[in-house]
Amino acid sequence: MCRPPIAQERLVEVAGGKLRYLLKKPWSDGTVALVLEPLDLCARIAALIPPPRVHMIRYHGVLSSHAKLRPEVVPKVDEKGPKQLSLFEHDRTVLAPEPRKKPWAWLLRHVFSVDVVTCVRCGGATRLLEAATTPEPIAKLLAKHGLGPRPPPPRPASTGQLRLAFSTV
Repeated sequence: MCRPPIAQERLVEVAGGKLRYLLKKPWSDGTVALVLEPLDLCARIAALIPPPRVHMIRYHGVLSSHAKLRPEVVPKVDEKGPKQLSLFEHDRTVLAPEPRKKPWAWLLRHVFSVDVVTCVRCGGATRLLEAATTPEPIAKLLAKHGLGPRPPPPRPASTGQLRLAFSTV
């Protein structure tokens, strides 16, 4: 709604219920405006809406997926063999292809500025000791480390709602 598909100041209703749309620049044949029925204008605007679940970028020519010359234009993927995969970036032990998603340690550092890969006390590399993914093992693991099964209740907000004095005119 902030940016309509057509410039509304160039759209004018003319006699007979038709709409005249003034073009920004004259076409090569000299046309400066289009006169359309309201439904025809709606049909042209609806044609601009992409179909659902379709990529917005379409490649044509040598960049299209079935072009014969595509391998000559698109850079080749450097495959030097299987890469290793792990939860931590520095501890790669299982052979697997390079993951498409970032490791969780990278995400924590990127989003929360928390470095779980480096030990706070000695500065050395950390390693995974235990993991729990279902409720029962999670409760056992928390109890083992002296933590409760539920997070602490949220603290009440220290400041209230900011109140601004508006005049009711």
